[in-house]
Amino acid sequence: MALVSKKRTPDRPSPLVPRFNPLSGPDVRSLVRSAVVGGDYAAVKETHVQVKSLVPAGTDLWSWWLDGIEDLARVGDQDGALFVRFTREVAGIKPWGDLPPGGRDRLEEISRLASSAG
Repeated sequence: MALVSKKRTPDRPSPLVPRFNPLSGPDVRSLVRSAVVGGDYAAVKETHVQVKSLVPAGTDLWSWWLDGIEDLARVGDQDGALFVRFTREVAGIKPWGDLPPGGRDRLEEISRLASSAG
């Protein structure tokens, strides 16, 4: 009879296994690209719907979004600057709403990261 391990998986990610960024998935990327490059307002709204379904309960959407695009910028993601541009363009319009206090400053810092990585 085989022994079954009762070893618990750690709650936090292992330093050896990179954390998955939901914004790096093809669906969100495609929508962001359609919104920015194609000027597609339906893509802006659909991105909001998709992102809201990804945000953990009790988490502020904008904080989560800015964390996600900052992660993309830090790893030198090819679409980092595109996500920054999308954020600039949708901030303040429906359904996205206004950036939180300090959000514009944080977005500028992320923009610098994205441009230095790309």
